[in-house]
Amino acid sequence: MTQSFKQRRSRIGALTFVLAGLFGLAVMRLVALVVLQGSLLNSMAREEHNAETELAAVRGPIVDRHGEPMALSAETRSIYARPAKLAHLNSSERAKIAAALDVSDADLARRLSKPSPFIWLRRRMDPAKASIVEAMNLDGLGALSEYKRFYPESNLAGAVVGSAGMDGQGLSGVELEYDKLIRGAPVQLSFYHDALGHPILDSPLEIKSSKPGAQVELTIDGRIQSLAENELAAEVQSSGAAHGAAIVLDPWSGEVLALANMSAQPDPVHDRLHDAAVQDAFEPGSTIKGLLASIALTDHAITTSERIFCENGVFHLDGRTIHDDSRHQWLDLGGIIEVSSNIGASKIALRLGSKRYYDGLRGFGLGSKTGIDLPGEASGLLSKGAKWKEIELANHGFGQGIAVTPMQLAVAYSAIANGGLVVRPYVVKSVSDAEGRVLLTHAPQVMGRAIPPEIAHQMNLLLRNVVNGDDGTAHKAQVDGFTVAGKTGTAQMVNPVTHGYFQNRHVSSFVGFLPADDPKLLILVVLYDVGHGHFGGLVAAPVFSEIASGALRDLDIASKEPDYDSASLLSIDQIIAAPHKKNIDPLASIDPGVDYDAALDGKATPNFRGASLRHALDIARRLGVNIEVSGQGYVVSQEPAPGTALPRTPIKLRLEASGIQSASDNSVSGAPSLKVKGLKVRSADLTQRSSATLSMQEKEKGRRTTL
Repeated sequence: MTQSFKQRRSRIGALTFVLAGLFGLAVMRLVALVVLQGSLLNSMAREEHNAETELAAVRGPIVDRHGEPMALSAETRSIYARPAKLAHLNSSERAKIAAALDVSDADLARRLSKPSPFIWLRRRMDPAKASIVEAMNLDGLGALSEYKRFYPESNLAGAVVGSAGMDGQGLSGVELEYDKLIRGAPVQLSFYHDALGHPILDSPLEIKSSKPGAQVELTIDGRIQSLAENELAAEVQSSGAAHGAAIVLDPWSGEVLALANMSAQPDPVHDRLHDAAVQDAFEPGSTIKGLLASIALTDHAITTSERIFCENGVFHLDGRTIHDDSRHQWLDLGGIIEVSSNIGASKIALRLGSKRYYDGLRGFGLGSKTGIDLPGEASGLLSKGAKWKEIELANHGFGQGIAVTPMQLAVAYSAIANGGLVVRPYVVKSVSDAEGRVLLTHAPQVMGRAIPPEIAHQMNLLLRNVVNGDDGTAHKAQVDGFTVAGKTGTAQMVNPVTHGYFQNRHVSSFVGFLPADDPKLLILVVLYDVGHGHFGGLVAAPVFSEIASGALRDLDIASKEPDYDSASLLSIDQIIAAPHKKNIDPLASIDPGVDYDAALDGKATPNFRGASLRHALDIARRLGVNIEVSGQGYVVSQEPAPGTALPRTPIKLRLEASGIQSASDNSVSGAPSLKVKGLKVRSADLTQRSSATLSMQEKEKGRRTTL
């Protein structure tokens, strides 16, 4: 045996030993896989070839406050095919299927020739058309139920309701904000797939039934919403605005009764996805003056009787010039609000100071989200007061350099209407599951106090002059039979390129509430990108009036104001003929023959005795004096007496009518003085609820107190 043979045999032996060892290890590993890990590996194998997909479930309905449907889900049928099992189709069968699916025969043939084991032929079909295919009972054809979202009122309140996608997911509005509650449990479809993920459908599909979504009840009133959209759309077209927004709120609860967004070029898809009233900010212009005055009165920076020199319409400050639309000299706070003086507002802001003004605006909710239950709300723009330069502070006084959303501005003015409380707005009243169980409810939520009740009352009175005063900027906001309080705004639009202002592109607005003596509605109208001369009082105020008139009718809110157009309750002759009636001064103070227009020289107190309220108001307007009124009918006494020096304080007038109980017997002579220049005052206007003692709960119960 040679040496080389021995070496070769050693190598073969070693190799055999190694191979035997490796084989032993393989056997041991196989035993371990089968015995110890067999069940786990079998489970993993099944999971790798099992899959589930979700099909849209029945989304819950969305209804308005009266139960009228705004969004519903309709059942549709989706047709699928297993191409391998349809190879035997003849031309007539294929043509019948193609006709039902509304596709060409050639297109259907092309799709069925694909190597995929599963394809969708048509999704979300009309069930009637799908039934034609299903009735053929062909092996390889099947159908499943899916649900498609539709909106029975078309695009009504589209931005509020929002939209849902093809797969049943919320995309915007309430559909998105409350998606988890609305969408319900989706349909689960189980199937096998190969290593590449292609479905293998050699056995019937396994379907798990869905659970319907919850029903959402909105605070929106469909009738008021429709009115707001129609009136806004008409004004957008007539004024040439790019788009507009309108909001109707209950100023006490924060319920949104209407929220409209209208474009000059409507786009149903975009209009459902974007809510300008909540997501877009604009410079408020002169509407900020109502908030400025409220803050200044609260901080005792000014009084209602103090006069401010308005520089004859041109005010130079820090190298800049602030203009008024008209030349004004001395104006009190009511006059500044009534004529909307930028110069007067600037001087009030300068007196107030950056910190106090900033804190006051923050108190009204500017610079932060209102908390409304809609997605994508903007915070607006309010920089820190410490950074304001003097000219910036002055500009902020008339609404430049500040940006608000329409909803923020509406909430801020609601605080003036309800006695000073900032209330969170909301659009969803309640949510209930398919069995009717309440899952969620919203109730009024006070976020803070902006101003004291007495300041809110004073601003209520001052803001009426904007609508009713001789020099008021919003005569077109008047509503027959109701007293309106509000403020106009016309602001230049910012040029995004130069960061300056366009000279002929404006945002015009009006915000107001009514009935002013017991506010039920707060309405804001904003028109974007209107030309020069389209002031808020000319284009936004009329829309307010139309929306308010219709909303009052729909809500069955009746006017409480007496009709002074028909003079007093009784004529002078009737009063003379009835001296025995109670509470009547026996003619001593009534002089039907007096010449009330005589000696109106502005120096001596005129003789009001015997005058009707209308005549007394006319005298006061012509003299520009303040009066305080109590009672109804004719003036029976006054203080100070006729002929004395014209006082700086209000002239107090007491009115009585022959034995007829006054509609405002609870009026108080100590009510805040009211400048009546051009103001259509009713004695009932001086009767106000005291927000200091009237809580939100008391308001709901209808209790009233007087301030």
